[in-house]
Amino acid sequence: MPEGSETAAEQVDASATQARSGSASPLLAGVGAVVLAVLLVVCVYAGSVALAAAYLLSALVVAVGWPMLLGLQRERSSALVLGIGAVSMAIIVGWADTADGIRWVTAALAISLALVFLQSLVSRGERERVVISLAVMSLGLGALASGAFLADAALRVHGREAVVAALAGAALGTALDAVLHGRGRLSEATLPVSLLLGIGAGLIAAGIAGVPWNAPLVAGLLGAAVSHAFRTILRGPARTGGPQAQLALGAATVLFVGVLPTAAVWIFSRIS
Repeated sequence: MPEGSETAAEQVDASATQARSGSASPLLAGVGAVVLAVLLVVCVYAGSVALAAAYLLSALVVAVGWPMLLGLQRERSSALVLGIGAVSMAIIVGWADTADGIRWVTAALAISLALVFLQSLVSRGERERVVISLAVMSLGLGALASGAFLADAALRVHGREAVVAALAGAALGTALDAVLHGRGRLSEATLPVSLLLGIGAGLIAAGIAGVPWNAPLVAGLLGAAVSHAFRTILRGPARTGGPQAQLALGAATVLFVGVLPTAAVWIFSRIS
């Protein structure tokens, strides 16, 4: 494609992004995170097919809104790459109950990253923009890959309770952050209160299920902490954006903690 045509296409994408990036309330990110977390938790208990469908919905929300949230110039192609990663990983989530099915997530992630690099190679933008685009897209794909590991945790002993705790910690922390952000000293309480909510979610999930509290508690604590760090990292480059961008932020925050339940259950299974 001629350089002038590609530059014009990038300007069209950028103009389209600005046109859609209204002043959507940050509360939408919190609401989206809570709704998607509840859906994922319900589907964790419903089986791998239902979980794959819930995961696909969450991942496509990320794919559509992620380029808008981070202000990527090549919005359409970026959304397409993320969408390919979302669909491929959703298929793997649906096959997670087969032998070593979840291990194919690494292959899907590798192929998606290759597409990201290919997209950057054909881009004629400034080097700084290309580097930022690579970092942003890699982070988005990392969130999708981490979320796919919810299927692995659901198959482990006491893994479902750890999933409940991690997703609750992330979603409640996101909602609290959306409510308190920009409110002076109140916003400083976001992290400690989120950690307490994550711990409480772990204890409640373990108590209701009658399982040991160690893995759910740690998963809830880490879910709140890691999701807070994830939002803090995005706070600099992210835009307020429209509804798609805010929903993508909520969905990505929830999916980003998906690997934590597997890690918590695996660690305590090795200790005991």
